[in-house]
Amino acid sequence: MVRPAEPPAFPTPRKPRSGGLLRLVLVFVLVGGALLAALAVFAPWGFFMGGRFHIMPTWQGWGRMHSNSAGGDYAIYVWFWPDSGRLRGLTYVKGNAMLCTPRGERFNLKLGGNFERPAGLDLNGKTASFYMYNRTVKHILSGGNARPELELRGRWNNPDLALDDHGSIQRNFDHDARLRTSVTGVPYLGEVSPVTLREGGKGDFEAACTAVKTR
Repeated sequence: MVRPAEPPAFPTPRKPRSGGLLRLVLVFVLVGGALLAALAVFAPWGFFMGGRFHIMPTWQGWGRMHSNSAGGDYAIYVWFWPDSGRLRGLTYVKGNAMLCTPRGERFNLKLGGNFERPAGLDLNGKTASFYMYNRTVKHILSGGNARPELELRGRWNNPDLALDDHGSIQRNFDHDARLRTSVTGVPYLGEVSPVTLREGGKGDFEAACTAVKTR
């Protein structure tokens, strides 16, 4: 007995993926919105750093500083935002920084800091303190230490940050702008270099890097 031919099998149609992608985007939007809402409640000053409103609670700026004992001019760039993991203080920030030396070397740094508690949303005239250290993945894997370790201290002078390096450039770099292999015997507070950080982006910093390179 001859069996009747079976109907051809058709591939099962795939379900469109657009629904899953849309849900994923929605999750990111909701999480981001919740975080921004929390910062608006607990750290509203973050949206007004530098004296004007920012739609995102971040501030970025750049500056140049000079050190006779550390070989010349240095360019620095910072980018920071309220540290949402440390709401107890309400004025802590975290972020990243970059440093260019007169030798053309660049260092990518982690940044942390804090401000004097603002009067409402206004940080103008309030003290500011930042610390920066070398903690890139490449640096850690190579067994390097945390240097350069930089400090910047001063206050907001809207729209700028008027700071000094608390002697940290000369502690970390020698007279030829080379990163010191050891800071043993180096005075903790030697030459202090002032720096004004002006609001600006990476393009401003790149131009400053080119300008400070002398070797």
